[in-house]
Amino acid sequence: MGMNTENVKSPALFSAIAIGVGCIIGSGWLFASYNAAKAVGSMAFVSWIIGAILALVLALLLAETATMFKERAFFARILTLSHKNTDYGFVVAISNLMGLILVIPSEASATIQYLSGIYPSLMAGNDLSLTGELYVIALIIVYGLINFWGLQVLAKVNNFITLIKLIVPLATGLIIIIYAGWHGEFHAANFSLSGFHQSIGGMIGGAIATVVTGGIFYSFYGFGMIAVFGAELKNPKRNIPLALIGCVLICLVVYLILQFAFIGAMPTEYLAHGWQNLEVFSSPLAQLLGLIGVNAAMIWVLYADSAISPSGTGALYMGSSSRMITGMAQDGQLPSFFDRIIAKYNLSRRSLITVFIIGVVMVFFSKNWQNIMIMVTVFQLISCIAIPVALARLRKSEPNTARAFKVPFGLSLSYIIFLVVSYLMIQASMKAVLLALIAHLILFIVYAFSYYKNDLKKIAKSLCSSWSIFLYLVISVPFSHLIDIKAFSNFYAIIAFIIAYTGVYIAMVQQKNYQ
Repeated sequence: MGMNTENVKSPALFSAIAIGVGCIIGSGWLFASYNAAKAVGSMAFVSWIIGAILALVLALLLAETATMFKERAFFARILTLSHKNTDYGFVVAISNLMGLILVIPSEASATIQYLSGIYPSLMAGNDLSLTGELYVIALIIVYGLINFWGLQVLAKVNNFITLIKLIVPLATGLIIIIYAGWHGEFHAANFSLSGFHQSIGGMIGGAIATVVTGGIFYSFYGFGMIAVFGAELKNPKRNIPLALIGCVLICLVVYLILQFAFIGAMPTEYLAHGWQNLEVFSSPLAQLLGLIGVNAAMIWVLYADSAISPSGTGALYMGSSSRMITGMAQDGQLPSFFDRIIAKYNLSRRSLITVFIIGVVMVFFSKNWQNIMIMVTVFQLISCIAIPVALARLRKSEPNTARAFKVPFGLSLSYIIFLVVSYLMIQASMKAVLLALIAHLILFIVYAFSYYKNDLKKIAKSLCSSWSIFLYLVISVPFSHLIDIKAFSNFYAIIAFIIAYTGVYIAMVQQKNYQ
């Protein structure tokens, strides 16, 4: 049962922005500039801008709905609250929770993978060695300890880490640019698009796909964590919108500087066969510093931050995912066992320990950062479709409810962003989308039989109360297959996409609760 936590001191705006920045600048800054450049060369800048605009619009839409409620783990419960439908909300909660929990071993794996540049025994080929996996588990233990004494300790640790996470990436990018430029090793020719034998439309299509496959959306997704902690922040109606917008813009500047530095300073001999044939770099920015001759001390600072940045993000995601489990327990979607909150720390340690155990188990299924990143992104995108759906529903069902923050043209933006997020999701490959569909079906069936105590009539009603989101996942499978076989550019495929997803959008907004 929940307990009175009114006397717990609430973190303010700086801490709220730090939470967003702390989640956004994680392992993504270590790898994404390399992945994006390798995929689309200088069109990577377009990918980052698309990713930032998407995150910013989603953040604004989320801010309007989040400030209407003062609920723990709001992002995970968004459809439960907007549609007053626990069954419907559970489906998105699955995506949200799975995406968050999978990030924990992913961030820890990123640290160990990056450090393999100086400790090769941490990797066995492209995968973590047993030694590497043990170090990943040790990092997850640290994440758990940081969260063990509640948000106050987490916020203090994160405020300090966030400053480092801002300073080191910015310093890295600027040092690369200045050092390479001073020594005549900053190459304007590297920004040429001539290495890509595609039409302009093809290059833009590649830039959009890279938002998913290059780790860009994975990097920006952290903005939603501000809403997860929203009920615990000081003056949430003011601070949530400001923090959401601020963290996205701050991080975009950091990522653009890093991308500019990586592309411009790459030695031309490594690009003899184009960006797409750039060799594999296990520690991209650190290795680039070595290639251009930067002092070894700076390289060691970068390796040190490869432990700090992902670890700060991993700790935040452990805290947010444990709060989501608590929130789902409060909604009756999980056993009340997880709703035992320690008033002094405003935290359910039972939820925290559960997340820790799952994270450790997942270490042995996430052999490297790249493999798990795309699967995490699919879960993240599925959870994000709930944002425009919830806003549209609340605009229609509660038009007169006071809103501390209201997005201009909110209904139009919701529809457009729904289509954009859906288009990005099918870029992830049919295999990833199909696995997500199967995972959602299995977990929902387990939930329905558990929650409704094998009452088949109520179980059938639970499926009817959430059918539209399963339809969304089902139709995403064939469209992702069209992307895989490069047949989506067909005019009829695009029209079919717009018609199908418009119909599903309307159904999701109007989804009824049959219980």
